Amino acid sequence: MRTHRRFLDYFECRYQLVIRNIENFAEHITPPFSYATLITVFLSWLCISFGLSLWLAKTVLAKWMSPIYIETENQKKILSLATTVEALEQQITSQTKFIATLQKIIQGKSKHPLRPTAPSTILEPPIETASKAEPSVATATGSKRPIENRPPLLFPPINGMITKPFHREGNHYGIDIVAKEKDPIKAISTGIVIFADWSVDTGWVIVIQHYDNMVSICKHCAILFKKVGNLVRAGDVVALMGNSGEISTGPHLHFELWREGFALNPEDYINSQNNVQ
Repeated sequence: MRTHRRFLDYFECRYQLVIRNIENFAEHITPPFSYATLITVFLSWLCISFGLSLWLAKTVLAKWMSPIYIETENQKKILSLATTVEALEQQITSQTKFIATLQKIIQGKSKHPLRPTAPSTILEPPIETASKAEPSVATATGSKRPIENRPPLLFPPINGMITKPFHREGNHYGIDIVAKEKDPIKAISTGIVIFADWSVDTGWVIVIQHYDNMVSICKHCAILFKKVGNLVRAGDVVALMGNSGEISTGPHLHFELWREGFALNPEDYINSQNNVQ
């Protein structure tokens, strides 16, 4: 019991450190302390140092020292790059298919066994519709189509007469419109020009991408007034009617409408009630 008491007294005994100046013997007294106080301070400092070192090792120093942290960060970067590459591959594949389909459409070689979406479900605002006072396209027989349950009418591309109608089974994916040579060809709706160039078979061709994935194509033009990337609105003159291309049979406009790779009958979308001589 006495030994235990002496041990406690050893730790609880208070001391005071006196520092004396050797020149004038002035004393500088420090605050009193005990061994227990020193041990407590030392253990506290040790815990704080250990905790701080552990935090630094897991955060700041880990970027330079920890191989696990570096490997984890590299894996995150690789995963992010792989996701980006996959997205780019999908985009390239989609663009390649679109370009291939567009080339076939321009060359008149596209064949699609599926039927297109019903016209009433295709056109949505803000596609402009043609008013009764706007120019119209007449059929060769002078017949008038019933207007009940018809989709919104687009701006007619040209004033003229339809000499050859849309015939999917005969691989005629548009309509032929005869008018005066070099009459203006107009955009049917707001859109962006995605192709404007020369084709051996169909001459000068202009292709416009409209809302809701609808594409309009004008072939056998004499002159093109718009370039790729130009914004056009309904009624804007984009070309002049001509007779260009090896398969052209005379001055006329071959006009096509497509949506998501499927040919549409332009007569279902363009006002053809009034005859134009």
